[in-house]
Amino acid sequence: MEPTSNGTSKQEKKLDIPGDEKKENLKENPNQASSLQPKPNMFRAVRTFERDLARVMKEKKGSVIGIAVREQRERENNVEKVEDTPRKKMLLIFFSALAIAGGMAFIGYFFINSNGKDETIGTIKINSLITAESNKEISVDGFSQIKLIKTVVLELASTNLRLDTVLNLYFTETVAGAKQKISTERFFSLLGGRIPPVLLRSLGDNFMFGIHVFNGNQPFIVLKTDFYENAFLGLLKWEGNMVSDILPIFGVRFNDENRYLIDKQFSDGTLKNIDVRKLIDNKGKIILIYAIPNKETIIIATGEDTLSEVVNRLNAPKKITQ
Repeated sequence: MEPTSNGTSKQEKKLDIPGDEKKENLKENPNQASSLQPKPNMFRAVRTFERDLARVMKEKKGSVIGIAVREQRERENNVEKVEDTPRKKMLLIFFSALAIAGGMAFIGYFFINSNGKDETIGTIKINSLITAESNKEISVDGFSQIKLIKTVVLELASTNLRLDTVLNLYFTETVAGAKQKISTERFFSLLGGRIPPVLLRSLGDNFMFGIHVFNGNQPFIVLKTDFYENAFLGLLKWEGNMVSDILPIFGVRFNDENRYLIDKQFSDGTLKNIDVRKLIDNKGKIILIYAIPNKETIIIATGEDTLSEVVNRLNAPKKITQ
């Protein structure tokens, strides 16, 4: 038995607190016994960073790697978006400019060509002045007087429409690379007409050459004027040349039997309370007739039936096209 520093042995020190006394204390204070017992989770509560990291890695295998992969993909996508942004911006600017230019061109074209013309065929807007069941274009590019007359006369002979319908022949030519409808002055210039200047100056640019299907194909011309007095005076002066200017394109050929019509005088008449001037042959048949049914319109035709039909259509309400 070894002595301690104070002269007592370990065995003797151990006997300082008798076992019976310990038991007696525990009996008197039972809560003290439970507090002295070691708790099962006491040592588990002491953790380290390494142990936590190991546990997380064990429970969530590969999650860190997956997060890293997703982050890398996001970085790559962001790089692609950044690189692709300038190109997208350029494409957006280009197509926006193209759309704006197209819209402006459309608006300009509509504004220039919307001056009262109510029908479009191809790129040409026409106005037949009266309602017509059919329209047909005749291009006069390179035409002479003879070719113009032959082309129109051929249409007169070949047109095959149902009874009491109207065909509108409109004439076009190419100017500076663009096709356009010819004016009244241009038409009579090609025709070689000798219209008095006082009449020509009173005529508008728009006119109509039509074919009325009634008792054959009957031609007619509708002219517009903004100066009634000059138009009436000019028509009277034109009577001396009207027959030779108009009858050839109306399909009448001069020969020894009808040449007298060139010098024959017009006479007065009325039709539906409208004053008319008419040329009658030796058999009493009307060859040419014209009238001014209102202060803005002149009609030249080959008979009363056609003149009457044109007047009816002129006074009828215009159909609204959609």
